Amino acid sequence: MFLRILCLIVLVSFASCKSADKEVETVKTTEVDKTDNDILHLESPDGTYTNLAALLEEHKGKVVYVDYWASWCKPCRVMMPASAKLKERYKGKDVVFLYISIDTKRNAWEKANQEEGFTEHSYIATNYPKAKIFQLRNVSSIPRYMLYDKNGRMIDDNAMRPVQPNLITAIDGLLSL
Repeated sequence: MFLRILCLIVLVSFASCKSADKEVETVKTTEVDKTDNDILHLESPDGTYTNLAALLEEHKGKVVYVDYWASWCKPCRVMMPASAKLKERYKGKDVVFLYISIDTKRNAWEKANQEEGFTEHSYIATNYPKAKIFQLRNVSSIPRYMLYDKNGRMIDDNAMRPVQPNLITAIDGLLSL
């Protein structure tokens, strides 16, 4: 019980210390200015363009766990079954799992999507590594996870991996706020 309260206090402290990414919201469209690197531009398997800020806005009221990965990254792929199990645990709850690939080859990403069984919330970053979030958050290796609260504020820019049991405590703590 003490550990749970301590984790909750730490989470609330992080929430008050870290600001949300300052990306400009855009509407999902195929006509997007993809040259603005202040925004993390994303493309879905069906070719629809969006960005991270728009997704966070779309999922306001939900905890968001972002997984930065690539088809060629073995440690990323090893984590996918644990991520799927975690996603199943929170099915029907206010938690969204976003999978953002930094692949440069769309074909490899699409194949990996099929292999991993992604049916939703999977995107390829079209302006990696130029997007500001990668520099601001020192994203120099993957897998990398980020955790956002229900208001779209970044709580942890180097969140725990899906195999770490304390991640469940952190997500549960954010759900209870």
